[in-house]
Amino acid sequence: MTSWRATIVLMLGLCAACAGMPKPPQPVPEPRLPQVETVRFDLEDARPQLPVLQALSPHLRWTPGRPGEGQLVVLTLEPVTRSLPVFEIEGSASGRELELVPLSGGAFLGLVATPLGAKEVPVEVTVTYIDGTRLSHTLSLLVVPRDFPATRLRVAPRYTSPDSATLVRVAREREAIQAMRMTVTPLPLWNGPFELPLRGVTTSPYGQRRLFNDELRSRHTGLDIDGDTGDPVFSTNSGRIAMSADLFYNGGAVFIDHGLGLYTGYFHLSKREVVDGQWIEKGQIIGRVGATGRVTGPHLHWHMYLQGFSIDPRALLDPDFTQLSRRISSPPALFVEP
Repeated sequence: MTSWRATIVLMLGLCAACAGMPKPPQPVPEPRLPQVETVRFDLEDARPQLPVLQALSPHLRWTPGRPGEGQLVVLTLEPVTRSLPVFEIEGSASGRELELVPLSGGAFLGLVATPLGAKEVPVEVTVTYIDGTRLSHTLSLLVVPRDFPATRLRVAPRYTSPDSATLVRVAREREAIQAMRMTVTPLPLWNGPFELPLRGVTTSPYGQRRLFNDELRSRHTGLDIDGDTGDPVFSTNSGRIAMSADLFYNGGAVFIDHGLGLYTGYFHLSKREVVDGQWIEKGQIIGRVGATGRVTGPHLHWHMYLQGFSIDPRALLDPDFTQLSRRISSPPALFVEP
């Protein structure tokens, strides 16, 4: 009896112990191989169908749609879906070289000038694709005439009737400026939006007809900003100093190459604080306001060249140009001095 009871107690203890143990794991199922379909590529109808890429014309757009005299036109070529990749792109405007640079998303951008007095600007763009196909696009930008005011100024007689030695100097200086502004750096050197070089009141707008000592001598192809002698003048954007010199008409002058045939100029400076070939960052002091050259008082003349033409520098502050220029990468490191 005692042995039987002991056996029952032992069995009940074992069952209680088993009740607290975890269940054994479930068996791992056998792996199921994916179904494989055999395709015979020796059969014509069994070959995979790939999309056929063609040399399709990109969408050509420009802004503003109806530019006025002395304006900057932003030309863009947007890629077309299923088109062959572009191998090379070339362009010209007004018979002069037009550099087009790649943007994010495969598009291209170029800057076109509409000079004073122009009624239309012919533009030609040729796209070469990787298969050798070449497609040409031609258009004519119609230019809206602008009514510019006139002003009378009194200056020293030597600036209206220079002697023979001065005429030789002026011719030499004009030749140097012409060679500079026709030189096109094929890459953009600016970085982000452009800024004003000096905060002040505009005293003379672009395009104004100038009568010096009651004689029509020139058109004002820049923007005059009021300032006091010694006020700092800042670079409107990054670039390389193309020329820093004392000139007869422009006085102390600094020119910055921003790439793609775009230059800005800063005239009548009392002091130049940069040298030829120097790399300049946006907002860097490049000189001081003065009254040198053909002037009636201290101020800054802000100038802009594009494709060799003098155009309104205020175009650099236009929101459309600012937005599109953000899509251009920063200047390459090889252009920046260590």
